[in-house]
Amino acid sequence: MSDGIIAISDTFLPTLQKVPREVAGQVTSTLDTLRTTPESPGLHVEPLQNVKDDRIRSVRVNRKYRVLVFRLNSSGQNVWLVEGIYNHDDAYAKARTLYLRMNPVSGTTEIRSDEDAVQTAGGYSEEEVRSRAAALAAQMEAERLAEQQAAEAEQMTDAERASTAAGETDAGVAAPSGKDQAEHAQPSTGPAAHPELALDVEETRRPAPSVPTGPVLAVTAQQLIDDLGLDPILAERAADADDITLYELAESTKGWQGTALLDLATGTSLEDVRASYFTGVRGGSAVGTPSVTEDVLESLSAEKSQANYRLIEDDTALAEVLASGSFEEWRIFLHPEQKTYVEVNTRGPYRVTGGAGTGKTVVLVHRAVRLAHTAAGAGQMPRIVLTTFTRTLADALAQQVRTLAPSIPRPDALGAPGIHVTGVDRIAHGIVTTAQDLAPMADVLGWTTRRPKFSRYARAWATAVEAAAAAGALRDRTQPHVTPEFLLDEYREIVLPHRLLEESQYLRVSRTGRGTRLGRAQRREVWSVIAAYREGGQRDAALDWDETSAVAAAILDARAEATAARIADHVLVDEGQDLRPTQWQMLRALVAEGEDDMFIAEDSHQRIYSNPVKLGRYGISIRGRSRRLRLNYRTTAQNLDFAVSILRGGDFDIAAMEDDDLPGTEITHGPETGTFRSIRTGPEVTLLPATDLRDEIEQVTALVRDWSEKITAQGGDPSTIGVLTRFNKTRDTLVRALDDRGVRVVSVDRNSSYRGGAPLVMTFHRAKGMEFTHVVLFGVDDSSSIDPARGAYDEQTREAAELQERSLLYVGATRARDRLAVAWVGEASGLLAQEEPAALPARREDRAGNR
Repeated sequence: MSDGIIAISDTFLPTLQKVPREVAGQVTSTLDTLRTTPESPGLHVEPLQNVKDDRIRSVRVNRKYRVLVFRLNSSGQNVWLVEGIYNHDDAYAKARTLYLRMNPVSGTTEIRSDEDAVQTAGGYSEEEVRSRAAALAAQMEAERLAEQQAAEAEQMTDAERASTAAGETDAGVAAPSGKDQAEHAQPSTGPAAHPELALDVEETRRPAPSVPTGPVLAVTAQQLIDDLGLDPILAERAADADDITLYELAESTKGWQGTALLDLATGTSLEDVRASYFTGVRGGSAVGTPSVTEDVLESLSAEKSQANYRLIEDDTALAEVLASGSFEEWRIFLHPEQKTYVEVNTRGPYRVTGGAGTGKTVVLVHRAVRLAHTAAGAGQMPRIVLTTFTRTLADALAQQVRTLAPSIPRPDALGAPGIHVTGVDRIAHGIVTTAQDLAPMADVLGWTTRRPKFSRYARAWATAVEAAAAAGALRDRTQPHVTPEFLLDEYREIVLPHRLLEESQYLRVSRTGRGTRLGRAQRREVWSVIAAYREGGQRDAALDWDETSAVAAAILDARAEATAARIADHVLVDEGQDLRPTQWQMLRALVAEGEDDMFIAEDSHQRIYSNPVKLGRYGISIRGRSRRLRLNYRTTAQNLDFAVSILRGGDFDIAAMEDDDLPGTEITHGPETGTFRSIRTGPEVTLLPATDLRDEIEQVTALVRDWSEKITAQGGDPSTIGVLTRFNKTRDTLVRALDDRGVRVVSVDRNSSYRGGAPLVMTFHRAKGMEFTHVVLFGVDDSSSIDPARGAYDEQTREAAELQERSLLYVGATRARDRLAVAWVGEASGLLAQEEPAALPARREDRAGNR
């Protein structure tokens, strides 16, 4: 008999997280032995008595723990479907109730239990179940109409009854009753008590409803039964569920059916949800009846089953999946929509957007690995560039690639085969410093040098203004267009991308997108300062980072013109919303236009470093190739609700990132109407108002100490706690205060790497791209954000500054997986919502993990 196959179910990972770490480590050898030598005496793989499905087995991990698996044998080869790991007694008790059933509608394998009976109609046949569900629906509708008519009759006066009987009401239609008026006033979809953001309408934050808000789903129970294959009673409840009830149903429902309900709740169409989960396999059995092995095996092998099951056929693949001992779920399972974007073949750039925690980075990393594996299977290894805005985020990406696919080369040199992971500024620096010919620099700056320095900062603009004023080129230095802030943006957004070298060129160039209008005389003043700035750079042989990216792009273009080749085959960009025009030009110059050339992940709600950029202006046309993820896997619904409420106060519009200067009929992805939702719920956000700084520090100290002790007692790492501040100075003050009170923490800044064993304290900026189980936002009062008017040279930049502050606070709040606390002194920041967060059901454990 050949070696077997291990099939890991998504039910397994939550059980693994509950056992001690040393036991989790033993699972690796247990499953490896099961795959290759199931007859090994140490495993004790034996049939169990009095079970619902005679294929279930118990596998020994150690004296205390057992793994439950289903043995599926086909043509002499075993497939071991791993369901969970439990204490010895619990394992045997659970094994008696479990069975494998292939859904006859969706073709999806389901690990079911007698405990699921609350959501099913027992052991009826599929046809009987549907018939009973339809009859139940008709009965419920009849009762509803009878109740409505009775209520209307009670509220009618004698005169109204007489008038109605005589047919004398206006227009021949009875006036609506009080109940009807309430129903007319409230849409069927109701205002949700759940985090949602309708991005194309202005919406105020609503308090939690005191009564049900009405059905969330725009489908009937019969559609859920017939078109998706949901359990009938679950479908009946879901079709009538408000937000709170729908969450309870989704979380109490195992497997794909619960996730499909949340997909529908985000606004995904019934047809798209059906396409996401349907395997195309026919057969299956009724609820309560195990399906035949052949059906189950065919279902498990289907591509769509990979959202819930992972087949592992060799030692290398098993080692890669089990290497960390923590079985991170994102490494093993992908939501069907995520998998679509991982595998889509594109002819030109493609963009995936989505709120924090929707899995954009996961898609990006899996896609990079997929491109590498696909090419390797054809005997090649492509040159893949995976990049992002900051070094911290680049390091995190590198770690994820290493974790997901340790065998793929990760070269340090740009242009080498494998996945090159680095920050975008480091790419630009490397291109310029290693170039054998810097002549293209003159095409960008008007001068060149053999060894440029990278030491220019924003303060150099103030020096340039002084130089232009001394030369008599400026009439009034108080005008907005000659402030350092305006000049910096004008240079990086207009002058450098257009490679302008002369005043005459600047006088003619289009400034579309810039808020401040300039006349001819004003443009001449601006150019006089830009000329002075460039003279200073030439004198010092120094570049700023925008110039470095622009020069790098010119070098790459010149090299391609000479060799007819580009330096990369695929470029993948994370956190694209924070990149600036010349950085996009450089990334475009890395790879030739063509199949799978560029893939971009971004979220305009997290833009904290730059102004919006229209990619089409830099040769990156995404029209018709831009999609959005709406299901949050990281943040609980309560934390997400709090975070999204921060955005509601600002004018966020994803369409600003589109090519909206093109005819409207050509825009595939305009203003959004989708809904953000989380697959997880948890405790409410903890609010810590304080009377003064000492009081705030004492409250945060007590909370961090309590969290740390509980996490340590459970065998966890306190570095999963993040304490976030707006400013470096606040961070340093808090670190000293916590240390004085006996709470050891680690301060993380640009020049320090974080380590485990203690909570991490850092700024919101530094936390970008990171994730914690517990987060405290410290000092969230009016002094915790920068005044948007400071440095604003027009209304557009003032509004942009406010949005960036909101985005920054949103970023901080969405770093929290499970627990979020917010502390402030006096009045809370005006960026926070005024109402209390909407109530959502709390829960004790995570159903689907972090994807």
